[in-house]
Amino acid sequence: MRSTIRSLVWTVYIPSFLIAAGQGLLIPVLPGFAKEELAATFAIVGLVLAARYLGTMVFDVPAGILVTRFGLRATMLTGVTLFGIAAVWSGLSTNLTSLLASRILAGVSFALWSISRHSYIAMVVPSDVRGRALSLFGGLSRLATVLGPLAGGYLAEFVGIRVPFYVQAGIAVLTLALVLMTTRNIIETRREGAHPNVFRELGGVVTSHRRDFATAGVAAIMLQFVRAGREFLIPVWGGEIGLGKDQIGTIASASFAIDSMLFPFVGIAMDRWGRRSTGIPAFFILALAMVMIPMTGSFSSLLAVGLVAGFGNGLSSGFVLIMGVDKAPKNNPGPFLGVWRLISDTGGSIGPVAIGGIAQAVSLGIAATATAGVGLVGALLLIFVVRETLVRTPGRQIGGARQKAD
Repeated sequence: MRSTIRSLVWTVYIPSFLIAAGQGLLIPVLPGFAKEELAATFAIVGLVLAARYLGTMVFDVPAGILVTRFGLRATMLTGVTLFGIAAVWSGLSTNLTSLLASRILAGVSFALWSISRHSYIAMVVPSDVRGRALSLFGGLSRLATVLGPLAGGYLAEFVGIRVPFYVQAGIAVLTLALVLMTTRNIIETRREGAHPNVFRELGGVVTSHRRDFATAGVAAIMLQFVRAGREFLIPVWGGEIGLGKDQIGTIASASFAIDSMLFPFVGIAMDRWGRRSTGIPAFFILALAMVMIPMTGSFSSLLAVGLVAGFGNGLSSGFVLIMGVDKAPKNNPGPFLGVWRLISDTGGSIGPVAIGGIAQAVSLGIAATATAGVGLVGALLLIFVVRETLVRTPGRQIGGARQKAD
């Protein structure tokens, strides 16, 4: 297990920590930027937040193909470069069309980055230690997101609302330099010689794994929907009750701080008792937090709800990633993971648009309640429909003597 983690530190953990910190900068900033600077309605704010997920969703499958064709390193470097370009573009935007386009590009960059990273993890991390290795990965990303919203909120409130975008671009440059230095000898997945028909290959992936996509995939959609709802509802509700961006950033950071504390427990639980052992309570607690948001009217009460949401989301640390990696073919995971991410990212792209539309048409409180309903349905789906994805590797013991595969 220790050797597995050491092999991922510089190629996966630290670059992912930096990217997550950069993404976190915009959590308390982007809704207010669209609403206050560019006069966006609730529905348009939801579309702005969904644009990144939409870009990721559209490019998930092409990213999986590009990983196979051009290799992990090339797609990783391209993803980080586009991340920085999108950040500068967003910061320079003076109208909603420009902002939407830049957020779509940010989604494309994330698709390239995440699929290449997940393909590498699928190849090198054995199934029965993935819970711990990937929950550590998720925990570090969440720890980075503790710092991001706090810094982003204070920068926006006391320096300038566009400044967090440029800081995000600086983080992208730092990450690019690190990836260039540490991935020279990375294991590649690209194929030599003639390439198979792309559509036939993808069709084969969908056909072979249709039950996985129709069950676990739908659960992943619902989890991403509720997660996106959390990122929409807490900042927007905070603005509606008169909180400043520094206060909203503090709430988001505190929520992610609770989030990041749970990954050791979550990893052990998923490896011992299965992936659903943490996924089911995560759905229930996130649903509870969402339905509580309309009951808040002050900084302290919204902070309390943010902490509950952080606890629920922390229990789902790495859940979508681990289910996908568990089911991906080890010798060529890229195409499968591309389809898997396409399906799961549907929740992230639909979530803000649907929630914003409900808020615009009815009320923000009803939108929060509807989001909670999606969480409850997701929990029931995991309980009654989704099969456990944990598969033990022969010759390994969890928590026992030294593991042979290490």
